[in-house]
Amino acid sequence: MSVVVKEYTSFSELIKSIDTELNTLKQQLAEYLRKLEDVRAKSEQERKLKELLKSLTGEEQAGKGKVVELKDLKLIINPDAEQEASVMEEIIDRINRTIQSLQSMRKALEPLSGIEVEAKILVVYKEGVPSTIMLKLAGI
Repeated sequence: MSVVVKEYTSFSELIKSIDTELNTLKQQLAEYLRKLEDVRAKSEQERKLKELLKSLTGEEQAGKGKVVELKDLKLIINPDAEQEASVMEEIIDRINRTIQSLQSMRKALEPLSGIEVEAKILVVYKEGVPSTIMLKLAGI
């Protein structure tokens, strides 16, 4: 789990930071969706080829990548297109969840963007999403 603490001088600055992150994530999402479509097309071609070879030879063709579990890590050796698609879908799902969380937080913080007070705003981010906001008012 990644944890980062960032400091802001106003809620509008924090919201601007969230907007920037949302734009970056949306660009990444679009890129991964394009890659997923390419991998799915490749997967379909592999499936058809395997079916053709099976009908010609009568034997099931091996081709799935080997999966090795290393504690909390999965190592896939020579992944086939189906395995690649599965990994891409996991990435896309994680990006979507992060986007939804950030949009929800942005909406919750928006009423505070008009408040201008001298303060230090410390934001704790877990996995790229704010989890705690500490507001330290100046002079207190």
